[in-house]
This record gives sequence, C-alpha cells and structure tokens, in this order.
Amino acid sequence: DDDGLWTIIDAGYDSECCKDVWSEVFTSFCRPEDIKQIIITHFHPDHIGLAAWLNRKCDAPILISKGEFEHYWDLVSRDAVTFAATVLEFATDIGFNDEVANAYASFFSRSNNPDVMRVQKEQCSFIAEGDEVAIGGRIWRAVVGNGHSPEHICLYCEELETLISGDQAIARISSNVSVYPSSPQANPLKDWLQSCEKLRDEIAENTLILASHQEPFNGIKARMQNMINEHHADLSLLREALANEMTTVQARKVIFDRELDSIQTVLATGETLAHLNYLLVINEITVRHKEGVSYYKVIS
Repeated sequence: DDDGLWTIIDAGYDSECCKDVWSEVFTSFCRPEDIKQIIITHFHPDHIGLAAWLNRKCDAPILISKGEFEHYWDLVSRDAVTFAATVLEFATDIGFNDEVANAYASFFSRSNNPDVMRVQKEQCSFIAEGDEVAIGGRIWRAVVGNGHSPEHICLYCEELETLISGDQAIARISSNVSVYPSSPQANPLKDWLQSCEKLRDEIAENTLILASHQEPFNGIKARMQNMINEHHADLSLLREALANEMTTVQARKVIFDRELDSIQTVLATGETLAHLNYLLVINEITVRHKEGVSYYKVIS
C-alpha cells in the first residue's frame, strides 16, 4: 500500500497465466491507474517477465538496478546464432555428450518476443546500493546482493523491521548460484558467500523476511549462516572427490547425488561449475583441457 496507490515488487513470468492473474487483480483489488511504481529485484524471468507489460498497462515507472537491466538487455539482444555456438562449446567443455549438449543449448535459446515486449531503458529508473525508496510514507533502503544475479535489489525498512529479500534470502531453499555460457570463468560463489555474510551482519535479527518464494520467516542471521555452511560443505565434498580427475558433469553428481529433471540438471551443472571456479581461483584445484573438455583435479 503506497498512500492510496500501490507499489508492485516483481512482475511474474511473461505468460498468459500470469497476465490472467494480474487482470483479476486489476478487476477485484485495484485499478491499473492505482499503480505508482514497479520495482524489479532482478532480471530472472519469474521476476522481470511482465514488467514491460505492466509498465504499459499501468503507466508506472520500472525501478531496477543498472547491473540487472544491462545484463537482462545483453541476454535479450544477443545474436542467437553466435550464442548457440557459444553454448554448444560450453556444454562440451563441461562434459556433456553431443545429444545432451544440444538439449542443453536449447535451454539458453532466445525467446521470439519482439523487442517492444521487452523492458526498455526509457521505462526505467535505476536504483543502487543505499538508495532510498519511499513506499507508503516509509523509507525502504536498497540493499544489493550478488551471485544469484549481478545486482539484486532487496528493500529494507528498519522502521517496520521488514526486509523484502527477493531471492537473496529464502526460508528453506538456497537460490541457484551458477556459471553460465556467457561468462564461463566467472566466480559467482564468492559473490554469493559475501552477500550472505552481508545480510547476516547488516540486517537486524528480529527482521521479518518477505522472500519471493516460500513463506515469510524470521532469523536472518541463522539462515544466512546455514547457506554459507552448506556451500562450504559442498566445497569439502568436491575437494575429496577431486583426488580423481573429473569433468563438471561428473563432479555434479558429487554434490547433487539425486535424480534431476532437465531444468534441475542445467541449474545443478551451473552451480557445480561455480564451486569448481571458486576452488580454481583459490588455487586448490587445477584444470586440464582435452578434446574440448575440461578436467579438474585437486592439487596434491
């Protein structure tokens, strides 16, 4: 509630189902002209998907970080043919066979939506770490996290003892922390661990956490420390397993030792590579390249 108007935080998938939900909201709850602003926590499709559609429907500005917008626009405007070749090379490097590599590549294919359906720079106002956003007569401070996405915006109101955490803090699951074909040497796990430490140390313990998935919760410090511990436990498993040389796909089965569907396989493989890149950067493992495939082994 924003003093008789409304602030929307995240837009949902660009799908007919989600449009139907918003249409019901605008029929039974408020009107499009009652929307003051649309805040997007990060660029992932379940968050930014309908932002451009809502902007046009409500004539309300989109607030997003510059890092998230620029990464989003890089993805939606990339050359499909060139990037398909990049993804195939990446899928081969991490150890998929040709059949799986082609299926993997399809996951990263660009949608066919016309550019007019995408968020445009002129629709946006950029917000960054420490910026203050007025909602409902109260000040919400932007707190940025990294690792799950480039410049994820959380909103913290100390007066209300509430953090709108997006995907940075969720009650029972950890957000995916992946290396993607566009940046195969990236070290997002380092960024994610630092962001977990930041939220653990900066947000008051009695704060109510409103996440984008699952239920609200209290206990931010214990939750953040638990996620930090889980990643360090996975790193320990990899250190032990990499006494024997492994590809990324083989290493995935060490920390994700369960049946995975196709989307889970993509996410788990990307997260495994994030752990491998982390260990590479701190010089605990080496990598050897053979016939387009990377093989990792602990430094003895």
